[in-house]
Amino acid sequence: MARTLNEMIHLMLRAVEPEDVFGTLGDEPDEELRRQYRALALAAHPDHNPGQWTAANEAFRQLQGWYEAAQSKLAEGTYGTAERIRAASGGRSYVGYREPITGDLCDLFAARGNGTPALLKVARSPRNNDLLAAESRALSRIDKELAGQPVRAHFPTLIESFLLRDTAGNQRHVNVLRPEQDVFSLAEVLRAYPQGLHPADAAWMFNRTLAALGTAHGIGLVHGAVLPTHLLIRPSDHNGILIDWCYSVAIGEPIKAISTPYADDYPPEVSARQGATPSTDLYMAARLMVRLLGGSGIAPPDSTPKPIQALLRACLIPAPARRHSDAWQVLEDFRTILGDLYGPPTFRPFRMPTVSRPSA
Repeated sequence: MARTLNEMIHLMLRAVEPEDVFGTLGDEPDEELRRQYRALALAAHPDHNPGQWTAANEAFRQLQGWYEAAQSKLAEGTYGTAERIRAASGGRSYVGYREPITGDLCDLFAARGNGTPALLKVARSPRNNDLLAAESRALSRIDKELAGQPVRAHFPTLIESFLLRDTAGNQRHVNVLRPEQDVFSLAEVLRAYPQGLHPADAAWMFNRTLAALGTAHGIGLVHGAVLPTHLLIRPSDHNGILIDWCYSVAIGEPIKAISTPYADDYPPEVSARQGATPSTDLYMAARLMVRLLGGSGIAPPDSTPKPIQALLRACLIPAPARRHSDAWQVLEDFRTILGDLYGPPTFRPFRMPTVSRPSA
């Protein structure tokens, strides 16, 4: 512990993290942090350092910054935890302490950039940089085309993109995304409800998926990976957010990569390297709906109302030219079916039981 101003100045110069200033905080970290802070502040007090007022004030200013950083880390539960990622771009500096969530192509780090929460999506291999660049282009286009429109809520928000040089000297693409609050992926929903959902619950999730797809198709984009891990739902307001635009292409282009764990969920034209169309997304959306209803493959369970079964089968025809290709029309038809089956739309609360979630 620094006892003089010179010792404190040297401590500030060497510090990289608040732990370098305040050290280990023990069993009562909040109280120990306050004690350490008071002792260091006393060392910087001008009354104890006659003739060194400027240096003392600067040391105290830096100490205050480290104290606030330590308080933030204690509140987040990351004090004393090693950094998992540090990156800088322009005027922002991002730091994350938790283990990343691992996806097919990327690692997703929860971080803070200049005090603001962020998600850093980092290509695991430079070979996948082009896919993250595709996501960056798609989300930038979505943001530009949909600014101020209600349907904008169905898409993630890209903060910025940049290249990060790793320890091996390779450049890896990073997309910085705004975190979504109080959401669950449909993969989590399926784990929580392995027997499937009531059709009225699955219905609003399918509706949000169709609205996102219809919007994307309207600006010329195919998502290319409408899968359980890529659709987030927020039970509190029934919003749905279609994420992971790494696989996206312009309508008519072949999809460049697939999500290996869900290889069977893609329509035949993808493996044939044919151009993707809106019907490609609708095939995968229908398979996702079959899963939500408790079915497997392209067969909805027998308990599914017959009109819903018929609509899904029309989206799951193997030949893309014969398959439904207009998401807005499918959404309109689906809403008509729901009205006939369940009456006027009402807000139906959806509860997610406690689930085991990966740390981010």
